[in-house]
Amino acid sequence: MSSDGRPCLSALAKADPPRLGAVTLLGRLEATDAGVVYAGDFEGEPVAAVLLSQGAELDSYGRARFLEAVDDQVHSGALAVLASQLDDEAISPWVALPAATWQAGLAVSRGLLAPVTLEHLPSVASARGPLFRPHWAASSGPGRWRIWPLPWPAIFSSVSRWTHLVSFGVVVALAALALLIAVKIFETQPPVPPPPQPQPQPTNQPPPPPDPTPRDPMPSGEPTVPPIV
Repeated sequence: MSSDGRPCLSALAKADPPRLGAVTLLGRLEATDAGVVYAGDFEGEPVAAVLLSQGAELDSYGRARFLEAVDDQVHSGALAVLASQLDDEAISPWVALPAATWQAGLAVSRGLLAPVTLEHLPSVASARGPLFRPHWAASSGPGRWRIWPLPWPAIFSSVSRWTHLVSFGVVVALAALALLIAVKIFETQPPVPPPPQPQPQPTNQPPPPPDPTPRDPMPSGEPTVPPIV
């Protein structure tokens, strides 16, 4: 916020989505505990996009109060919604509002985020003691968002149609040529002979020694008889 009260457009943070649906985000206008207000462009028209914070969109009561505020403003005719995502439970709800100026868009966006943190309730007494903040206020970054799957173009001009067809034909021709070259390369190669089998090597081992013939033992204690001549 500038010194004269006008909102300052700051750059998108790393956690911010580049776009929400068909809304291209240009920068941040304000970030609170309840959500983030972005300056965006929707089909050439400036818009203010409101995205619930990470803590608020995970809190069932905070999400319900935001959806109720949007529904009340739309049914009363005080709010015109150009684009929105309010039914998907897997991501944070968001709405895109027309903004003649960033200040006017921010003022309307604050009215939608005030019920989330109960800031719209009037004070019944003088403020004393600590300030009230929701239990999820620490998770004040942008809520979950999704830009995938990418939208498929519904209409092709004649020029783009022929460009896609020619590109597809060139890719198919290159793939067929590469396959033909690979087949020809493998056809012209001679067959590779099998590797030779190893032959058993003879072993030069000496023959085993002959078994010694046992001698007849002489009886002990008997005299030797000389031969008779």
